[in-house]
Amino acid sequence: MEADSKTIQILLIDDDKDDYLILSDDLSKIKDRSKYELDWVNSYQAGIERIQKAEHDIYLVDHYLGSDSGLDLLQEAIQAGCQEAIIMITGRSDAETDQAALKAGATDYLVEGQIDGQLLERSIRYALERNRLLKKIRDLALRDALTNLFNVRELTRFLDYELIKSRRYNDPFSLLMIDVDHFKGVNDQFGHRVGDEILQQTAHVLLSNVRGCDLAARYGGDEFTIVLPETPARQACMGAERLRKVVEDLNIQITNKLGLVEVINTTISIGVSEYPYDAHTADTLIETADQALYQAKRQGCNRVVRYFA
Repeated sequence: MEADSKTIQILLIDDDKDDYLILSDDLSKIKDRSKYELDWVNSYQAGIERIQKAEHDIYLVDHYLGSDSGLDLLQEAIQAGCQEAIIMITGRSDAETDQAALKAGATDYLVEGQIDGQLLERSIRYALERNRLLKKIRDLALRDALTNLFNVRELTRFLDYELIKSRRYNDPFSLLMIDVDHFKGVNDQFGHRVGDEILQQTAHVLLSNVRGCDLAARYGGDEFTIVLPETPARQACMGAERLRKVVEDLNIQITNKLGLVEVINTTISIGVSEYPYDAHTADTLIETADQALYQAKRQGCNRVVRYFA
């Protein structure tokens, strides 16, 4: 979530309400206090759930959350793909604690009892700016240059985390394998420049029509994939059908080799697979979704097919 120019949304994850009241008071003493809005949850699980929703610009995480560890929460948040800045709040400052917080992925750390409004604002501003720069670097490493979708490296990381989460909370999730129909023929007839344009516009549809918790990636060539957390296959098929229709309604105007404007009607085929019912590993989940995609192609393209063993 990008920081708003008017209000910075902050979430405190701390099991002690007194800490929330103290930080609220610190923020109230800042000159531009209207630029900050502080929310609070008091448990590890509630913190993870709110982080996954990505509704805040920055997170303040207490080192100790009752019987849980703020460091563990920090590591899980990073594994889940959290892109926002996280500041660790520690009860004491020593080299070992500070290093552990930064190594786990914290942008900065603050020591309880030493925090005032000025220091809190400085830390928030620093963390947001540092995180903005780091996000640019991460995007260069994790996104496909042509389509701006995530690459296979990020897909693999995201799938590994979804497997862990699904096993822990017994929530199924689904994967879509998507292929542009008759793409080779378009490349042969119009050239790779037009082919790239079709890939870019198709990718834009995917990015514009997935939820914030989903991950859309370019798998290779004209093949894409979308991971849908906490989504059974039946629901995933309905979402896939909506995507198929949006792409079908695209009228992509291109200039052919004779310099004339033509309209290309692009369609996609989609295979759907669900974890854990169709597969027990990330590789087999991709494989079963790919088999369903192959069936969609065999049945005439421009359709969604659910995997069945």
